[in-house]
Amino acid sequence: MRVNDSTPEDGEPTSFVEKTKNLYGKHKGKILAAGTALGGMALAVAVVVSRTAMEQNASEDAEDAEDTGSVAESAAADERRNGPVKHSVVGHTRTLADGRIISVAPYERGGSSDDEDEDEYPGESAA
Repeated sequence: MRVNDSTPEDGEPTSFVEKTKNLYGKHKGKILAAGTALGGMALAVAVVVSRTAMEQNASEDAEDAEDTGSVAESAAADERRNGPVKHSVVGHTRTLADGRIISVAPYERGGSSDDEDEDEYPGESAA
């Protein structure tokens, strides 16, 4: 009988699992060396790819910062930011982080600092 026959001495064919175990047992050192080499190469490729991506992101961020600076300066010179519109907020309840529920009274919100001068005494009417 030959060594590589697929039929053992009892006459039954060997299963795939048994063939694999036998092959691994005969070539265990070579298989481990090949697996280690492939794993090392995969790790090296991953490191190179991540460094390249980080360098590209850094250079793109630097370019964006340069571009954003000139756009921001020109936008600030062209127009002033519009303040929030003055509006009333209705009364409501709010649940705090510790579980307490508090009520919040209605209030005014928004408007610019120029509007505050006009509403300094909201109860009085102009004479």
